[in-house]
Amino acid sequence: MNNTNPTSFKSILAGVKRLRNQAGEGDSDTSTNAVKSRQQKAPLSHGQDSSRLPSSTKVTNTFNQQRFVRDTDSRATGSTTQNKFQPTVAKGPSLGKTVLVNTTQKENPLLADLKNTAWRYISSTATRKIYYDYFIKNRSVLFLTLSYHKLYPDYLERRMLPLKVNENNILIFVKDDDSHSEETLTEITKIAMFNGFTLLLAFNFEQAAKYIEYLNTA
Repeated sequence: MNNTNPTSFKSILAGVKRLRNQAGEGDSDTSTNAVKSRQQKAPLSHGQDSSRLPSSTKVTNTFNQQRFVRDTDSRATGSTTQNKFQPTVAKGPSLGKTVLVNTTQKENPLLADLKNTAWRYISSTATRKIYYDYFIKNRSVLFLTLSYHKLYPDYLERRMLPLKVNENNILIFVKDDDSHSEETLTEITKIAMFNGFTLLLAFNFEQAAKYIEYLNTA
């Protein structure tokens, strides 16, 4: 004999069904909220324009950051890369007449430093002999090095002989030897004085070139 109350059993089933339905609605809400959260955190797609986003969300790439640092540094120092690499403009010839250079001086290293004055070669002809090495404003200039004088001690006086009749002659003497040469310098000074030459002593070819440039502008 079954004493179970069917009304009570139906009420239990109805209660269970009601609980299941409530549980299902809660899961659905949780899933929906999770999807919305993932969509909000998702990164921009490749074709999406970041300029439409608020400024706080814009991304600055490494290249722009580096470029900004360089531009800031250049403005702070007052210099730019373009200025740093601009070539130096060569100075034009100084005022003065053109220096005449005997073609026998073509191998003279001082010509490489003769940059600030005008000069040109001149050579002897069948009717005219050139006795000077350089001719600067009506002055005949001879050039001699210490090492050459040691090899050919008679060379200087032979060169001076045809020029003795002129005034304001100059001898540019380059001490290109590191050896002790006080006696030689004393000898050169006497030769220059007795032959009417002004002695200019240089310690390198660049200094000798400066003498020529100065004589042409003085």
